[in-house]
Amino acid sequence: MGDLRAFLLSWQFETEVVVGLALSAFLYARGWRRLRKRGRGGRILRRWRAWCFAAGLTAVGVALLSPVATFGSLLMSMHMIQHLLLIMIAAPLLLLGAPMLPMLWAFPRGGRRRLGRLLHPSNPVHRVFHFLTRPGIALPVFILVVVIWHYPPLYDAAQGRTITHDLEHFCFLAAALLYYWPLIHPTGSPRRMSYGAGILYLFPSKLTGFVIGASLSMAQTPWYQTYINAPRLWGLSALDDQQLAGLIMWIFGGLLYIFPLLLLVVMMIREDEGDVWVPEVVRQRQAAASRGEIEAA
Repeated sequence: MGDLRAFLLSWQFETEVVVGLALSAFLYARGWRRLRKRGRGGRILRRWRAWCFAAGLTAVGVALLSPVATFGSLLMSMHMIQHLLLIMIAAPLLLLGAPMLPMLWAFPRGGRRRLGRLLHPSNPVHRVFHFLTRPGIALPVFILVVVIWHYPPLYDAAQGRTITHDLEHFCFLAAALLYYWPLIHPTGSPRRMSYGAGILYLFPSKLTGFVIGASLSMAQTPWYQTYINAPRLWGLSALDDQQLAGLIMWIFGGLLYIFPLLLLVVMMIREDEGDVWVPEVVRQRQAAASRGEIEAA
């Protein structure tokens, strides 16, 4: 019980993380209120999007400030949970929140106009992001980031409170945001690819996680010097801890991919079946409107 209590109470305060999360929440909430007050953004700023953005920020906070972060340099399994929180949970939830519009409206009119110019298709900043978020670019970048940061010398260098450690987490979150961007546009605009293409798009990264996770869990010797030298906790040897981390990435990470895959399959079926998914009362009203019996909405 003492070990569990120590774990649960081991939250850490990282100024830059807390300030970043608080500022993001403030800008989103301020822009949201302005848009709703002016009767704008109703089609995009649904309440569920605000909840998604809040959940995304919470996932970032748990990954970087909670006991998971504190014990990440002692247990590889905890560090793996950090990665999954940033890549598989925080990134898609933040994009589902459609943050670009409310954050833009958080600024005064002059600031909005200047920032809005960056989003114009003719602006170099827009062109760079448009290029980086193309599926053929975002996918290999994401896979490369995941693979490179599991290379033992880099993985060991990223442990402890170092610039490399912060860079690792930044790379994971940034690459994940680029990766999900073609599927979930942060302005709430239509997706970049069809539902069928989205299903195929998810498989290479799922396979990458499967291969790395399986390799870690089936290894007969520990790979990372950091965890070989770390104090042993909860009766886990360095190899046991590594194999547990591999199982978390392999099994739990694989399960997390099921949710977007199922959603894309359902949406593809709905798109193919078309009117079959339209409620009967709506079809009747549409038919009546076409005959001129009632006014079309």
